[in-house]
Amino acid sequence: MPESSESDRRKAAALPDWFAKARLVQALEYRWEIYLRCQFCGATKTWRRDIMLGRLRKSLNMTFAEIQRRARCERCQGAMPIMGTSGPQEPGSCADVWRREVIEVLLDAGLSPADYGYGWRPQAHVR
Repeated sequence: MPESSESDRRKAAALPDWFAKARLVQALEYRWEIYLRCQFCGATKTWRRDIMLGRLRKSLNMTFAEIQRRARCERCQGAMPIMGTSGPQEPGSCADVWRREVIEVLLDAGLSPADYGYGWRPQAHVR
């Protein structure tokens, strides 16, 4: 089978706009599993909640477009993985419950929910 061209790889790795703009912490809130597949060697990886709160915790505020640009295959160091997700794009009627749960999960992990846009923040006084 012939080697894929650079433009073919970019097309294969293209993320839907809604997914490219979503942050990893949103995946945590919406209970997504993130799938990655290397375009060079075919290695696959799944990121679940424990990975997101573990070794990926520094990336929680990053968008998936940013994550994809930085991601490298652990096996061959190939770039631009094909990424996908399982789970709802919007939480619907579960929004309030899931939001409270992600705040609790972040607190249990020793992270400040406010750093990720969750919780109440006082408004700054404008003079």
